[in-house]
Amino acid sequence: MNNLSTSLIESLKTLGLTEYEAKVYSALVLFDRTEVKQVYEYLDAPKPSVYQSLKTLMDKGLVQVVNVKPAIYRATPPKIALKHMMEIHKNAEETALEELEELERMSVQTETPDVLWTLYGDESIEHSIEELFTKANMSVKAILPDTHLHYLELLRDKDIPADVIVFREDMTIPEKYGLKHAKVYNAVDIDLTDLAPFAKYISNLPIPMENYKKFLMILIDSEEFIYIPPMPATVRSGITSRNPFIIGLISLVFQALLDRTPIIYPK
Repeated sequence: MNNLSTSLIESLKTLGLTEYEAKVYSALVLFDRTEVKQVYEYLDAPKPSVYQSLKTLMDKGLVQVVNVKPAIYRATPPKIALKHMMEIHKNAEETALEELEELERMSVQTETPDVLWTLYGDESIEHSIEELFTKANMSVKAILPDTHLHYLELLRDKDIPADVIVFREDMTIPEKYGLKHAKVYNAVDIDLTDLAPFAKYISNLPIPMENYKKFLMILIDSEEFIYIPPMPATVRSGITSRNPFIIGLISLVFQALLDRTPIIYPK
């Protein structure tokens, strides 16, 4: 039984090695300098698989032959090997991003702006929020619970106005997230006096009071929005759309809330 942890092998696989390559490289790190026989016996692995892994690891610059007869192999030191693998990933990332962005510019638009899309599950919701903040280039209006304030980092140094409604008095938000033209509002002290006729209907909603602080809605560039209701649920869900009619309604909702919510920054 070898001493190679599953987490080590999985991490090396994530960095681009096959399972056998990850195991062979790790074994060589353990033995420092060794013959193939010790490697495949230690791993209890087929000889052809070990030899093939050694060849590909040498091609990748992660293993060296330090003696010919008998053949002795040595792993490239981990810090150097991992740096090399990260550089390969970085170069691949840059190439892929350039090509994909070109495809994005050439893309055939099949989505109709009339569609109201459903978001289902945490991963789908979080990715959509990240995409929306990243795309914003003219304006942002957002109601954010504390758990999602970190997404404001995606607006850092963007030269666009941002109206952010939060659920606490925090004047440090613009500086913390590098927001150039931000207004921050405290939803806790919202004044709904002139909306009293609607208050009884709001109070009848089946939503616990503590859940209102989980309310999330984002509108970017007055053309796309996400809404995640604060409903108790095993799996979160929400909606997103570019529908002009719905965008108009969302803009009105934001304006009504901004008019009634105390501004805490700038003073």
